[in-house]
Amino acid sequence: ISQHIFSISLCRNPFDSTMSNAVSQLFAPGGGVILIPFIRFVIGCLLLTTLSAFTFGVARIHMAILSILSGGLLWSISFFQREYEKATKSGRLSNGVQDQSKSSNDVKKASPGDVAKTD
Repeated sequence: ISQHIFSISLCRNPFDSTMSNAVSQLFAPGGGVILIPFIRFVIGCLLLTTLSAFTFGVARIHMAILSILSGGLLWSISFFQREYEKATKSGRLSNGVQDQSKSSNDVKKASPGDVAKTD
């Protein structure tokens, strides 16, 4: 039995590098954008479920309100994605992260003579 366990541990899972790559992309600055298709799918399922429950007469007023809310959320995520793509194409964003080296070089360092005296 111990040889069998040892041979299983030697087998490499091909999804290990893919999963670690996906997790590292997710936690990188601006990485939450890769979740948008998944979020849209989940909210679409929520909209379909609430509309179906409304159609079948289950808690009609609640399902109607939830359908309106989930539809608005789906629209707002689509709006965000559209505006994000416009900003990326126009060059206002560079891969979702602003270039911080420019902003740190643009800051003027204060010298002791620049400090105003208060009496």
